[in-house]
Amino acid sequence: MSASLAVLLAAQAIVSPPAAPAAASIQPPPPVAADGAAVARWQHDNAVGKALRGLQADGVDLGIDGVENVAGNPIGGARQGVREAHFIVGTADLDLERLFGLSKTRVHIQGAWFTGDSLGREVIGNSISLQSTFRPVPGPRLTQLSIEHDFGRLNLLVGRADENSYFNNSPLNCSFMSSIICLTGYGAIPVIGITGFPFSAWAAKARYAVDDRRYVQVMVTEHNMALHAPGKGGLDFSLGKGSGVLLAGELGYQTSFAQERLPRRYKLGVFVNTDGGTSPYYDGSGASAALSGRPRAALGGSRVALYGLIDRTIARAPGAGTRNLALFARGFWNVGNVQMLDSFVSAGFVKTGTFRHRDEDTVGIILSDAHFSDQQIGNLRDLRARAGGHGAPHHDEIVGEFSYGWAALHGFKIYPVVQYVLHPDPMFAPKRRTDVPSAVVLGLRADVRLAQLFGG
Repeated sequence: MSASLAVLLAAQAIVSPPAAPAAASIQPPPPVAADGAAVARWQHDNAVGKALRGLQADGVDLGIDGVENVAGNPIGGARQGVREAHFIVGTADLDLERLFGLSKTRVHIQGAWFTGDSLGREVIGNSISLQSTFRPVPGPRLTQLSIEHDFGRLNLLVGRADENSYFNNSPLNCSFMSSIICLTGYGAIPVIGITGFPFSAWAAKARYAVDDRRYVQVMVTEHNMALHAPGKGGLDFSLGKGSGVLLAGELGYQTSFAQERLPRRYKLGVFVNTDGGTSPYYDGSGASAALSGRPRAALGGSRVALYGLIDRTIARAPGAGTRNLALFARGFWNVGNVQMLDSFVSAGFVKTGTFRHRDEDTVGIILSDAHFSDQQIGNLRDLRARAGGHGAPHHDEIVGEFSYGWAALHGFKIYPVVQYVLHPDPMFAPKRRTDVPSAVVLGLRADVRLAQLFGG
């Protein structure tokens, strides 16, 4: 696997993979009554919705989702432009108890098709994707094929899967368009090399529920970057040919509106990759890879990172209403081999229920700081010097986003967004002689969940 492909696959971008089983949600259930009586009647009576509900009753839960991201930077960046990226994902969850009498056993099948272009890497020149629908390896892909069995407190899953569908995850994350948070907080993919949706590898996960609020879970995944190469499509089922093993562990406490008036979520976790990765700065002889032009040195040891996640609902409408205000914070710290990032932190809020009769609309703000390592900044400094410039980029890249989620229909939501990128890194503008100007980004995200739209 080439270093360039590894860099491409390290780009953080993730949208809407299946949520971890048994995870409590701070967000309210999708709207029904707010859609209007005529739409509600159509969703109840149309033939497609009836067929989907009939299949669910028989143990087959089908879904097709589509997400569109369009973004442009009228101000700042290496240059100005507009880029579009989108995906379609299809899922089938099979309840083997209803189908064949195998109690508490489910099969998860998921496939996706990604296509489009990146505003960040192609126009602004930075590495943090501002469109969570962009993938560096486009096209169709089998994203999950796994079997899950629930033993009561203990839940086991084996098959083809990814880590960030289950770890360092929250329903609040994809209230935004940028990959700084959707699906998981930035850092684990470019630093640790975890397998992130839509890519998958052979994995085994165990989750133990201490009670209805506390849990511990662990996951072991083969680290094999060759599985994610163009043309593979998730259909290379090779086992034992990887360069390392990925380990994930998480302790969690979470509640729902059914359990307490102001639900909350706390998570602490660790990612380990026994593949040590490559140096951000040095080549094999100990010189600057940017100046020598030689490949970066392979590292021994392991890549290790710690993370934390907090969601806290601080206000809620009187009675049984689900209009609420939730605060959140995320943290990621690299404690293993030196990689491109030392840390990543973010914080913000999501308000569910905005104007009158808009109970399911959301408004959110997030502010984040990606702190790059000394070696990564040294590499970018040397690339600039090689191009004839001087100085070094900033250590910290600040990304903020304002997002308004308009629930047009049950199953259809539109998000106008405004983003600001302060001190963009120049990883995809390596020949620049000066800093990339800070950028203002205007975007639009649209989510369509066809099963919900048809009342399935």
